Amino acid sequence: MSVAAAGAAHAQQKTDVIFSAGPTGGSWTPMAAAASQVVNKRYPELNVQVEPGAALVNMEKIRNDKADIGWSMTTVMSDAQKGEGQFAGKQTDKGLFVANFYPNVWQLVVPANSDIKSVKDLKGQPVALPSRGNTSLAAGWEYLLKVNGMTLNDLGAKSYGPVSSNAEAVKNRQAMAVGWFTVVPASFIMDMGSAMQVRVLGVTDEELAALRKLNPGFVPYTLKAGIYKDQGVTEAVQTFQSPTVLIASSKTSPDVIYKITKAIVEEREEFGNVTSVMKGVTASDMAENFDMPIHPGAEKYYREAGLLKK
Repeated sequence: MSVAAAGAAHAQQKTDVIFSAGPTGGSWTPMAAAASQVVNKRYPELNVQVEPGAALVNMEKIRNDKADIGWSMTTVMSDAQKGEGQFAGKQTDKGLFVANFYPNVWQLVVPANSDIKSVKDLKGQPVALPSRGNTSLAAGWEYLLKVNGMTLNDLGAKSYGPVSSNAEAVKNRQAMAVGWFTVVPASFIMDMGSAMQVRVLGVTDEELAALRKLNPGFVPYTLKAGIYKDQGVTEAVQTFQSPTVLIASSKTSPDVIYKITKAIVEEREEFGNVTSVMKGVTASDMAENFDMPIHPGAEKYYREAGLLKK
């Protein structure tokens, strides 16, 4: 069965849980594998099976009862709940918050020796963009351009592809900017910084307010001074993030999600072995739901553990 139902299994019979993870090459797939191992070990009656996915894909699979749990981002959750953005005409309240994992920080980079100091300066400039359908294009580039009165059409020559090829395009001066939601420090910035000094474009308070009006899933984030010192960025930079969150189908049994939540929160140190950004994450961090609707099973665990603020 694709969606775990309450009381669907006898004590001896395993309950299948479909976990829609991420594309190959990123941290979401190994993180999902670690989560499945933690859950399967602690609760042998659950059989967590990991499948490929992506932020938008996972919400779509949950919306269509093709998965029980999956990685997503707060911006995707907000759009799905309101039927906006990529989910225009496909409003759904099936994808509910289970746990917060780590920040996906918007990082927009240009060569330090360029005259580009703001998004508006990118008008007519060649830009390397994420592949069509990628969250970094839809929730990053398109929204940021929109609050500046621009669209993708205002940019110059555009090349689409993975972050590695985007970074290469800027290093080769075939493009003047690359921007992605990713962890801090971002490997693509470290890579670019080995060939040139870079500048990270920040966002103003006005841009941030406009972004949050478009999508309340955006969360303010400040890149600390010195994080990219060797790459040429010496001062703190104000930007925004869309946290990586685990979501679950509202149709999936609260008992199943309670067990999953308990396992991943109490065994959270395992995730630090997969990605360093998870090292030091607290139980309170994982319970931070950014005002997104919580799955009843996850809520039960967080209340028992005294982790819900309200």
